[in-house]
Amino acid sequence: MYRKILFPIKFEEFSLDVLSCVLNFKKAGLTEIVLLHVIDVSKLPMDKYEGYHPDDIKRFTALAEAKMDEAVGMIAKAALRVKKLVEVGVPYREILRVAEEEKVSLIVSGKQKKGVLGEIFIGSNTDKVIRYGRVPVYVPKYPAAFGADKELCERICARLFTRVFYPTDWSDCATNALRYLKGLKAAGIEEVVVAHVMDEKAMGLQPAEKVKELQKIDREKLQKVQEDLEKGGLKVTTRLHIGKPSADLIRIAQQEDASLIVMGSHGKGYVEGILWGSVSRNVVEYSDRPVLLIKGLNV
Repeated sequence: MYRKILFPIKFEEFSLDVLSCVLNFKKAGLTEIVLLHVIDVSKLPMDKYEGYHPDDIKRFTALAEAKMDEAVGMIAKAALRVKKLVEVGVPYREILRVAEEEKVSLIVSGKQKKGVLGEIFIGSNTDKVIRYGRVPVYVPKYPAAFGADKELCERICARLFTRVFYPTDWSDCATNALRYLKGLKAAGIEEVVVAHVMDEKAMGLQPAEKVKELQKIDREKLQKVQEDLEKGGLKVTTRLHIGKPSADLIRIAQQEDASLIVMGSHGKGYVEGILWGSVSRNVVEYSDRPVLLIKGLNV
């Protein structure tokens, strides 16, 4: 399913830790990793009249290729093919261009911590890769990228596919994510936790009898998903709550000790080019669990 993965590398403190976790996708069919380093054109020394100098590009390219050697060694040791690329440009644009040209099946896009307040997610490279891309995105969580405990990150990485959390809102995007989830069974999934959170604000506008009726409908939908997954030989637990979707999904993932969250994304969303799904965006931003985001059908 994930035979070819694009791994953009920035040589940050936890880059190799994240890569070691990505190697677990070998269980999901991984055979090749494309290592990509993008020399950010906005950070190059610029001449007032001539732009950036070719010698600077050569120097930064040679440095990046040398820094990739340890990562290349890790990938080769895992008996996987590896391709090294160094490009110059706007990072997220180069990542998406290379992903399309290389026909990858997954992009790894971590969150860089910025300053004492952390990253403002909207407008980041990861946000843009998810918003404008067309392939699934894996967002790892490591201390330098999120603030999670290193021991927790390592434990989750070691059991990446064992306990998968699947939130659903019954949309086509969620159904698409479910299809991908089924394809991960061979990677060693032991249990799937399926959850739906009914928005408390929306429910607050309904009479009590209507809320009970909607709960009954959602339980039936959860039962159908459970039966579908159990037919494929998976152990399934379901959760239904009334609350705040983003916050409750993050809390449930922690309570269930999920090793991976698999969920759908609405691509560009209902406000063209701005929103790719507030719930999925918030889960990616604030959960301490890695997220495998499956792009919707409307990108």
